[in-house]
Amino acid sequence: MKDWSGDATKIFKGKVIKRIEYTTKKESKEMDWQRTPIIIFTDNSWIMASGDDEGNHGGAFFTSSKEMSVIPQGGW
Repeated sequence: MKDWSGDATKIFKGKVIKRIEYTTKKESKEMDWQRTPIIIFTDNSWIMASGDDEGNHGGAFFTSSKEMSVIPQGGW
């Protein structure tokens, strides 16, 4: 059985977030998605929410923060 959690941990463990941004209008149009949040790390690697593993539409990030429980789609 594939260890998805372990593999993802190896890729992202220790990375430092540089910023959160959204897909551009052009990128979103090309993918036929709403503008979707992307986490950009200091080494310029990134992770982006998707509604499924086929990339059919963008997704929102749910967080444990009391100040911001959701980073929504469509943001600026």
